[in-house]
Amino acid sequence: MYPALVVSWLASPVPAELPPEVTRWAARRGFRAEMVQASADVAYAEEAALEIESLLEEARSSASGAAPLQRLDQLLEQHPELPQAAWWLAERHALARQSAESGRDPALAARLELRRAALEGPRADTAVGVAPARASAPPATAPLELSGLRPRDQLLLDGEQVNAGAPMLPGRHHAQLFRAGRRVWASWVELDSAELQIPEASAPCAELDLLGTEYAADAPRPAPGVACTAWAVAHSRAGGLELALCRRDRCEPWQSLGSPARTAASAGAVAEPPEELPAWLTWGALGLGVAASTALVLWQAGAFDRSPPATEFVFTGPSAAAVRF
Repeated sequence: MYPALVVSWLASPVPAELPPEVTRWAARRGFRAEMVQASADVAYAEEAALEIESLLEEARSSASGAAPLQRLDQLLEQHPELPQAAWWLAERHALARQSAESGRDPALAARLELRRAALEGPRADTAVGVAPARASAPPATAPLELSGLRPRDQLLLDGEQVNAGAPMLPGRHHAQLFRAGRRVWASWVELDSAELQIPEASAPCAELDLLGTEYAADAPRPAPGVACTAWAVAHSRAGGLELALCRRDRCEPWQSLGSPARTAASAGAVAEPPEELPAWLTWGALGLGVAASTALVLWQAGAFDRSPPATEFVFTGPSAAAVRF
């Protein structure tokens, strides 16, 4: 059996199944063509977001916010895909710090302030001029070290795009990875030494592995870092298809298949017969053709020419005058 060759489509709409010419094109190269499986986007957990907002409001107005904060921690841990998760966790630490200050536990309050600052940085003064809490000592930052990040991927930590070398506070952070404008990974990460290992977002040859492929006139341009060892790119154009065989992040030039009719003829396929006419129309047309041919032959032979009238003599016997004579 031929090895599988996933086919990624650049143009929309994507067909429900592979056209026969694509299957034959792949078979001639020793592959079994397959449609690349689309990855489902993670839906926004609106119910969880509403509950988190409600729990934060309850913690602000409650004398003891321990119970709402426990449920809040559980929801945030379960839903790192929520884009505002970093702000919610920072607000949770701010509320817990206020509770620690009320309970006269300055050490705990300082630790909570460090956790909050790691997520959102320093806060601005309030409208009434009251300065927010500050950590007793400025936290030490370290340059961020990244590994596993593809050249064109974008990494967001706590809602801000970062690159290697950016100053980073140790602690818990909210990470989101974007590829070709699409979020492909989200998680909570612990940065103790400012070193972050980005896990691979998808399996080789899956849709997320091939994201970022762009069209060019001579050949497709995959994004650097594709892990798929062999795959193909298809592009619809007026009059047919363009296909290119790719290996990892390098693609061969486009190969034009032309229109489906020309492709079938070049591949040795038998063209489908035209739609049959009704039997009465077929036999009627045949009879008219035979009659017309026969009439033409008779006309050429002069069968339809009119001859001049011949002189006709009629004998009626002797007249009376002739007898008297």
